[in-house]
Amino acid sequence: MANIELIKVEERPGGQLLFNVRVTATTGKIELPISIKGQGSVASNETTVLQSALGFAKELEGSIRLRLGGEQPGL
Repeated sequence: MANIELIKVEERPGGQLLFNVRVTATTGKIELPISIKGQGSVASNETTVLQSALGFAKELEGSIRLRLGGEQPGL
C-alpha cells in the first residue's frame, strides 16, 4: 500500500492554500501540487486536498487504461 504525505507549502492571496501530496509506493513516487480554498480547519483542508487528489487519481487511471488498450475506466 502506498504512503501518502500532505505538505502545506504556502498560503496565497484570497484564502488559497497550496499543498504537495507526496505518494510513495513500491513502484515509485510522485508529488502533486494541489491548490484549494481554505476550509477553516486543518482537518477540513486535508480532507479537501485528499478528495481532490482522489479525483485526479481516478481520472488518471481512466486515461491510462484507455491509453494502454482501450479498457473501460473503472475496470
